[in-house]
Amino acid sequence: MTVYRDAAHCISRVMSIEIHDGTKKASWQRKYKATFDDELPGGSVSDDLSPEERLTQASMTRATIKRALPEIQWQALVGKYSINQNEVRIAAAYLTPRVVSPAHQLFKTKCVMAWMVPERRNGLPGSFYVLHSWDADGTPERTLRRWRSITKRWLDDQVSAAHIAVEVLLEERGLLLQQVA
Repeated sequence: MTVYRDAAHCISRVMSIEIHDGTKKASWQRKYKATFDDELPGGSVSDDLSPEERLTQASMTRATIKRALPEIQWQALVGKYSINQNEVRIAAAYLTPRVVSPAHQLFKTKCVMAWMVPERRNGLPGSFYVLHSWDADGTPERTLRRWRSITKRWLDDQVSAAHIAVEVLLEERGLLLQQVA
C-alpha cells in the first residue's frame, strides 16, 4: 500500500495521474530509480508496489478524495494542481460563478484563471495578467487590487480546507507515513 508523507504529497500524486502510463519502458528507463516523490526521508522507497499498483492506488485515493470533499474544495484542488488542462477549464467554469467576491463576472473569470494558471506557467499570454484588462468599467486600481486579494484569498481558503480534509482522510485510512513508521 502506498504511504503518503502528507496531504500535499498525496494531492500531487493524484493530480498527476495522467503522466503515468502502462507502456513498457526501454531498458534504460527501467534502470532509473524512483524519483524524490517516491522516496522516504531515510532514502528507502515507500512501498514495494509495481508502477501499475501505484497507479491503481493513486486512482483509488483520487476517487476517495473526490467523493469525500465538498465539490467546491475538489474543484479548487483540481484547478490549482491538476496537470489536465481540460479538468482545469472545467474547474474554472465551476468555481467562477461560486467565488465569493464583490467583483463583477469578467473580473472573477480572469482572476480565477490567473490563480489557476500563474504567470510563470506557460499557457496564457502575458497581457492576460494585466490587472486593468480584467475590468471594462474604469474601476480604480485600488479597488481592483482589493477585489483580486479577496478573490484569491477565497480560492486559497478552499484549497487550505481541502488540504486539511485530505489529511484527515489519509489519517483515517492509515495512509500517512507517521502512522506506519
